[in-house]
Amino acid sequence: MKMIRFHLSLVVTLYVHFIGINSVNSLATGKKGKKASVVGKGFGPKQPSLNEIVAKLPNRIPDNTEDCDCPCSSGKKYADCCSLFHRKEKLPGSPMDVLRSRYTAFAWRIPLYIIDTTHPLCNDFRKDKASWLKDLNRDGMFDSYDFVRLEPGPQEISEENSKEGFIEFKVHLRANNNMGGHAQGQEIVVREKSRFLCSGDPLSWLYAGGTVTSEVKGLEDVVLNN
Repeated sequence: MKMIRFHLSLVVTLYVHFIGINSVNSLATGKKGKKASVVGKGFGPKQPSLNEIVAKLPNRIPDNTEDCDCPCSSGKKYADCCSLFHRKEKLPGSPMDVLRSRYTAFAWRIPLYIIDTTHPLCNDFRKDKASWLKDLNRDGMFDSYDFVRLEPGPQEISEENSKEGFIEFKVHLRANNNMGGHAQGQEIVVREKSRFLCSGDPLSWLYAGGTVTSEVKGLEDVVLNN
């Protein structure tokens, strides 16, 4: 994710990398002079599964995950916290569960979990999960930053709808190289008010979108994902 200082172009970059899911799809073109091949029924290579795609992607998962402090700032060990959701031993039972487990998934580069916890009503949602996964890998996993900490505010359940919730939170990131006006080691902060919805069978809370802002002086009230 690329935060901003003074340039509007960097504001756009921040949104692409923080929300980063709805990348523009490129049209595939063949070599000049070649006709597009037609794949008939029963022909053509087998498409890889999502797990097979993920197996070839880089990640930031430590070797001793179960003994690590959970990145989500809960104060618990990973084995007793976000691991339960990532391993699908437990479904997110609250908006806070979704926020913390998604934060850890971004921190450790677990893109499939980001897909699995995105509600169909979210602007990020895509039916073509293989393409979505590849775009996340390319543009949406914050590879130029280290995750420092998550500061979640209290979760709020809507008075009108018990299956709708909101959380305002801050994400602290640290640039791991010199880029976009940020020196290596510089810490930056992004704020978001996220919306969560509870749905499905069995019921589970999912991320349904949010309003993203920054703490850059003079741009605090600029909504980055309008």
